[in-house]
Amino acid sequence: MAAESSGLGCDVGVAEPSKPRIVSVDEYLVAAGGWGIFQNRLFATMSLLNACVAIDAFLAAFLAPALGAQWGLTIAQQGLIPSSWFAGGLMGFVLSGLFADTLGRRPTLLALSVLRCLGDVLTCAAPSLPWLLASRILAAAGTWGAFNMIYPINAEFSPPKERAAIKRSMGLTWQCGMVSLVAVAYLLRLFPWQALALAQVPASLLAVFFLVSGLPESPRFLLVRGRQAEALALLRAVASRNGRLHECNHLRLATTSEVDIEDGRGGRATPTNVLGALLARGQSGRTIALLGLNMVASFTYYGLAFAPVASLGSDPYLSQLAAALLEIPALLLIAPLANKLGRRPALMSLLAVLAGAHMGLATISPSATQLRLITVLTGRMAGSALNTLKWVAIVENFPTAIRGAGLAAAGFSGMLGGSFGPLVFSWAPSPFLVLSSLCLPGLVAIWALPETNGKELD
Repeated sequence: MAAESSGLGCDVGVAEPSKPRIVSVDEYLVAAGGWGIFQNRLFATMSLLNACVAIDAFLAAFLAPALGAQWGLTIAQQGLIPSSWFAGGLMGFVLSGLFADTLGRRPTLLALSVLRCLGDVLTCAAPSLPWLLASRILAAAGTWGAFNMIYPINAEFSPPKERAAIKRSMGLTWQCGMVSLVAVAYLLRLFPWQALALAQVPASLLAVFFLVSGLPESPRFLLVRGRQAEALALLRAVASRNGRLHECNHLRLATTSEVDIEDGRGGRATPTNVLGALLARGQSGRTIALLGLNMVASFTYYGLAFAPVASLGSDPYLSQLAAALLEIPALLLIAPLANKLGRRPALMSLLAVLAGAHMGLATISPSATQLRLITVLTGRMAGSALNTLKWVAIVENFPTAIRGAGLAAAGFSGMLGGSFGPLVFSWAPSPFLVLSSLCLPGLVAIWALPETNGKELD
């Protein structure tokens, strides 16, 4: 069989072309060098954006008290600032889910990043609290919507064995953003509050510039949309950039026309009934388990992070800096754990440690301050790693045709958990016992998931 000239095959430039070999996207990426120059450049762009997202996500920790001092806001009014941020985040996850699987990864991420920058600029110019809250809702929609796209785009250009390492590295760039925020907030603490809000805008604009100039569309999205020629051309560009075009010269992409989305393995095109696709036969169990895992992980981690005993000091700058630095060692363990033990055992181990930390805090005497501090830090480290690794499982358990919608649904669930977690201390007589108990359904949800370590993305 001669190589086809339709764009699905590759010209070989010899008198007798070899028979093309039909491969999946993952197999093509492995032949194209696995993780090479192309992926490194994409990762650098996504890392800058991820750090900017982290800065925006935690800005309220410093913005609220600054506004309280300069505008004379009450504690309740200050609380509206992070609350509006969560409300905007729910909108962002919905927007990214609706458009990522229809318009594509690239235009959706570009639009959300521009929306985030617009919200940040309007924040600096807000003359009153209502205008500020509206600006933060707008910024949050763009920020969390963009966050929902950053790791999946990296994962869709990566072979299976690299995905856990990518998420670990993205977690580290997130921590770098948090450390940068603390440093800038400390340096600008004597300036008007607008200085802190304005300080993040240049980096955000730079990230948008790099996205516009170099962000590719996902080849997996192109393939499930029936645009095989474009998908192959993009993958050939990846191989060329990585210096492996010759090795990929005879490769041809397998189409997805015979893959049924109801079997949970991808689809011919984006389904019109997204909810039906998420709950279709073969996919519904995964969807429910992932939503439950995400809610439990966020609920229990943010419940601990915002608990009174979780504070590492009275100085908010020192507390935030110490928390960001102490979670880095846990993030370094993600890839070895997930690749050696598997996704399920690694997730269950981290959640079990977090549950044990909550149980310890429920039983250790308040007078044992050092032991309680060690327990808090252990729980924070396990919770941070858990909330990073869970996204690897989420990406790998949703097929390409509904991955954006699945990530949006999981993010929405996690945002609800993160919103309600800290509130447990206002009504539960033993809040840490409640948080520990909530880890049990999370363990069941992880157990219900299939093991995806080393498997190709559907």
